[in-house]
Amino acid sequence: MKNTTFVVSLLFATHLIYSQETIPASGGEAIGSGGSSSYSVGQLVYTSNTGSGTITQGVQQSVELFTLSNPEVTTVNLTAVTYPNPTSDYVVLAISDANLTDLSYSLYDLQGKEITKGQATQSNMQIEMQHLAIGTYVLKVNQNNQELKTFKIIKK
Repeated sequence: MKNTTFVVSLLFATHLIYSQETIPASGGEAIGSGGSSSYSVGQLVYTSNTGSGTITQGVQQSVELFTLSNPEVTTVNLTAVTYPNPTSDYVVLAISDANLTDLSYSLYDLQGKEITKGQATQSNMQIEMQHLAIGTYVLKVNQNNQELKTFKIIKK
């Protein structure tokens, strides 16, 4: 009788233990002309926990890089590279079009406050970010005070 009571109690107690609901059997990345998507096979259930932030469990989370551009400017070839991504120390602004002159940059926080600015005199400009708080920033590249491209930078 004691053994039966113990086994039944143990079976009921197992429902109170939290554990991983699924182990993905496979996954990968699908790339097409419209973009790319990462996926995993075998994730049946996901949950979201909300408090001072939101955590989504069971769904593959991605890091998104955005380039916000001026649609009128189609001939400019600018790239922004972060090391590591998201960055913690600095952002490298790599300008691959040698014909662009008189370039400047401005780094803003999400409230629109200008954090730093300067002239982009080299093809690879290093913009320091160690002193900045964790968050999202906007890097704008201008030529002769006309906005060419805008990049979203994530600081961890």
